[in-house]
Amino acid sequence: MEGSKNNIINIPNMISFLRIALCFPLIYFLGRIPSKLHFYNFYEYLADLAIIFGIIFLMVLSDILDGLAARCMNQVTDFGKLIDPVADKVSILIILVYLTQKPGLEGFFILLFFVFLIARDMFIGLYAIYFIKKFNITFDSIKSGKWFVACTALMFLFFIYDSILIKFYYLKWYFYALTLLLMYYSTYEYYIRYIKVYKKRSND
Repeated sequence: MEGSKNNIINIPNMISFLRIALCFPLIYFLGRIPSKLHFYNFYEYLADLAIIFGIIFLMVLSDILDGLAARCMNQVTDFGKLIDPVADKVSILIILVYLTQKPGLEGFFILLFFVFLIARDMFIGLYAIYFIKKFNITFDSIKSGKWFVACTALMFLFFIYDSILIKFYYLKWYFYALTLLLMYYSTYEYYIRYIKVYKKRSND
């Protein structure tokens, strides 16, 4: 059982690795899209935009499937608990770097989101390292964190496709606000979990 817990090569982890591998074509196709698209010329990039949509969809799907496969196949591993959030963060950061190049307020608010995300991940990451070192505990991702990643992906799509969705221009800001709320709530849930485990371990 211990060997299974420490096994790196299994189907759930391969799904997480696939999400990281998808970052390479994502970088390529995002690089082909101007940071500011216009409605009159987006047809020139329609194929690239469709591929980007497909890649992000596969990333979100893989984020759902790796955890589901790990539980259904009884292949939950400490390595899997680490590689899953790493794959999420790599994917998100790549798209954020692209979106921060948008001119005006859009680029500014995406940069602000980037700063908040870095602060959140440093907070969660430092606590996670502390618990691994002190108590040898590796935590699963929480559900609100998964919702945060999924909502972030939707927000990214609305920002990337904003020139097409002229009549629904406000939607990207709606998802921006919703994503920030989920970021705060998931961080709070991580904090509460860390405090509960710390108190329990300290009293043992």
